[in-house]
Amino acid sequence: MLPIQVLLVEDNPGDARLVRELLGEEENRFVVDHVGSLGAAAERLAAGTTDVVLLDLSLPDSQGFGTISNIRARASHLPLIVLTGFDDADFAVEAVKAGAQDFLVKGQFEGGTIRRAIRYAITRRSLEERVRLSEERLKGIIELAHDGIVVIDGSHRISLFNPAAERLFGYRADEVLGQPLDLLLPERAREAHRHHVGQFAGTGPGSSAMTERPAVTGLRRDGTEFAAEVSISHFPSPGGQLFTAVVRDTTDRRRAQEELVRLATTDALTGAANRRHFMERAELELARLRRYGGPVSLVMLDVDHFKRVNDSHGHAAGDAALILLVKSCRCMLRDTDLVGRLGGEEFALLLVDATDQDALRIAERVRRNLADLEVGADDGTAFGITVSMGVAGCRFEDASIEHALGRADRALYQAKATGRDRTVVAP
Repeated sequence: MLPIQVLLVEDNPGDARLVRELLGEEENRFVVDHVGSLGAAAERLAAGTTDVVLLDLSLPDSQGFGTISNIRARASHLPLIVLTGFDDADFAVEAVKAGAQDFLVKGQFEGGTIRRAIRYAITRRSLEERVRLSEERLKGIIELAHDGIVVIDGSHRISLFNPAAERLFGYRADEVLGQPLDLLLPERAREAHRHHVGQFAGTGPGSSAMTERPAVTGLRRDGTEFAAEVSISHFPSPGGQLFTAVVRDTTDRRRAQEELVRLATTDALTGAANRRHFMERAELELARLRRYGGPVSLVMLDVDHFKRVNDSHGHAAGDAALILLVKSCRCMLRDTDLVGRLGGEEFALLLVDATDQDALRIAERVRRNLADLEVGADDGTAFGITVSMGVAGCRFEDASIEHALGRADRALYQAKATGRDRTVVAP
């Protein structure tokens, strides 16, 4: 085992000699290099061969706790033991605060004491360095993370706010530290959040992944809101329970998802529900009717003589007519109702909480409104369109929505057969 290289910084020859003798009692275990000033100590430290420093705080060129700082500035990694003539607990505390690992009172220690102090100081400094490096790595991870990291205490006050969180919420860390987390949440979401954190705190140390939590909404400094997903964890600390939230802005992803849903459920030309989505929604309403008994009705509608429109005015004008039809229908319907394009010029209306007679009145309003509108053609001319409609109420005995649609479709053909531009209710 290599000997421990001790740099003794002591201007009193008698004290220096005593330290040498005490360390020499353990043969070949310690090598003492003695200097009498801070300047000489700096030269030795520059050589990089020292393992531990024994430091007197009363030197010709340095006095007091500033001496520790001077040594630390040159060799921050080395363990340091203060040699002092003061047997005072407050002095010892201040020495440790200044950067020493231990202290010894001159005249009150023996060989075994100083040797144990040196080994203890080396071990303690090694552990301190490991903690420091660990904290630096953690700090680097937190500061370089792309997701916002927010830590709150048991009182829901912010105790950590990383740079990504600053960019995400628009606040500087010094503006939010110590502030309640409510600052980052819309008012309507605050109570629910406190309830959720309270429940989570009772589960014991652990975490909740982003995929396990419902989407949340964050509040920026400028008052704008953003969609976010959050993973949270909590654990005990000396100061009480801490909660860590990793926050990710999902606005763009949510918009993309919504757009994918829109493309999958709507007709590309008119914006009406496509056939698949319309049928799925209608089946759900039929199931609701069976369970709760609320009425549901369907209206089938078809543009009269649509082929003539395309032949006379062109397919672009025909497309414009279908787009206008859907817009007109939506103006007449409630948010709970649905317009669907089932194919070509054939459309359907799903009317929730509407009997067949309610549906008849709605259909007639739609039909009359469409008859009063004009469609502009590319050649500068304008033309009108009419529609024929068939109404049918859904029934308990309908095995599927196709049965109700079949009745509405037969009523539609009856409307066409009896002159078009009219509405017929299925028997």
